[in-house]
Amino acid sequence: MRLIERVSKWLVAHPVGVMLDDAQVQNLALQAATYYSGYSDFEHDRIMFELAMDAGTDYYPDPVSLDVCVTDSDWAIIRPLFALYVERENAMFLEASRGLGVDVFGRSVSEIAQEIATTEAELPHKAFMQIIIRV
Repeated sequence: MRLIERVSKWLVAHPVGVMLDDAQVQNLALQAATYYSGYSDFEHDRIMFELAMDAGTDYYPDPVSLDVCVTDSDWAIIRPLFALYVERENAMFLEASRGLGVDVFGRSVSEIAQEIATTEAELPHKAFMQIIIRV
């Protein structure tokens, strides 16, 4: 399933309290997927790499986009980071509106930022994969 489709499904399931528009949420998903791609390849990239190796050509993976194919395993690692990015951005909007008399709900930006740092630190361990080679 493409990243944009997963984000659309996430938006349908989590509409309450999200004050961001679709484009902002998609951009945050792209940020989370890009961070993940630093530690793991998407299935499409692995397949293209193997095809290029078989053909004897150089392979340079395409940059991550909303059209990248994200497996369930990839999404299981990306989704928590993506959800934290959305929560942080949402909290920033809420905290900025405090001066207008809006009641702020949820966690503060600093609390979320701390959890993002922890999640990003754990991500390399979760994303690690070693392909088994038989001799």
